[in-house]
Amino acid sequence: MENTKYTDLIGRFLSGEITADEKAVLMAWADADSANRAFFDEMARLWSVSGEYEEEVFTTDIETAWVSFEKKFEQRFPSGGGEALPGEEKPEGKVIRMRPMRLVLRYAAVLAALLAAGYWIFFSEGNSSQMVSFRAGPGERQELTLPDGSTVVLNENSELSYAEAFEERRARLTGEAFFQVTKRNGQTFTIDAEGATTTVLGTSFNVRAYPSEKEVEVSVKTGKVALQKAEDQNRRIILQAGQAGIYDKRKEAVEEKLISNADSWKTSRLDFNSIPLEAVVEALERYFHTNIEVANPKLLNCSFNGEFVQPELKEVLDDLAFTMMLEVEKKEDTYVLNGDASLCE
Repeated sequence: MENTKYTDLIGRFLSGEITADEKAVLMAWADADSANRAFFDEMARLWSVSGEYEEEVFTTDIETAWVSFEKKFEQRFPSGGGEALPGEEKPEGKVIRMRPMRLVLRYAAVLAALLAAGYWIFFSEGNSSQMVSFRAGPGERQELTLPDGSTVVLNENSELSYAEAFEERRARLTGEAFFQVTKRNGQTFTIDAEGATTTVLGTSFNVRAYPSEKEVEVSVKTGKVALQKAEDQNRRIILQAGQAGIYDKRKEAVEEKLISNADSWKTSRLDFNSIPLEAVVEALERYFHTNIEVANPKLLNCSFNGEFVQPELKEVLDDLAFTMMLEVEKKEDTYVLNGDASLCE
């Protein structure tokens, strides 16, 4: 069946056998639809989990699981004469590539687990929930009310998707959003974003997770939040109100970090209360989408106080220059701050 090429691609991707061209096709398919992405991510999650039990005996009717999977995948994605993979001709019959038996069994185990769980629409019998997706484009914001009564404000160039029934209170975020989560009988609320998982009961917090950035940032306004590497309880931190943390994508690690004015994009305010210049600069770069450098590294620990409503960049820089006795110079698209750090010690 034509569309099962994507399941084969996912299998090759997870087992490290995929080519660069095939990976490009797979990523384009995953990014084209939130349900595709949800299926891909769940396959990856189960693959990761199954790796922990490779030495255990796994018994399942592999052929039955595969046939059932193909049938339901075809119902979700009817064959439409799609293009063959790069470098491949459309075959007359089904070509099965042989893999090491351990990988075959592990891949079949993942498919069987997905079939048994009925986690995504691919395995629906007609009553499973469709995926719902909302997107805010460039210069836009969207305010959403989720099925459980929680509210979300999406920042520009951001997307939120979740199962329509929302029984698990789980959503996927790409970009940035501010969440106000309602409590529901102790049931958790989970956000998956760029390899990080944020779990709460009832609280308000900001999540920034743009694919182009090296970190996922979570800042807590009220309540308590758990931030961790996806599916890894050992890499987890608890953040209280007023605290913030990051997930470093390169290190695959979580840690606490001072993040100032994380929700300024929503409030149109910048409030600095004895905040180190390093955090001030980061806040200004995010808010004004600009580049700022500090020529004298010793200045980064100097504190700044100031409140700005609907601020303008020039207004803030002028205030910084006056109160901290700094020089501000613009070089191409970058503002450079310099001064005597001894004046703030």
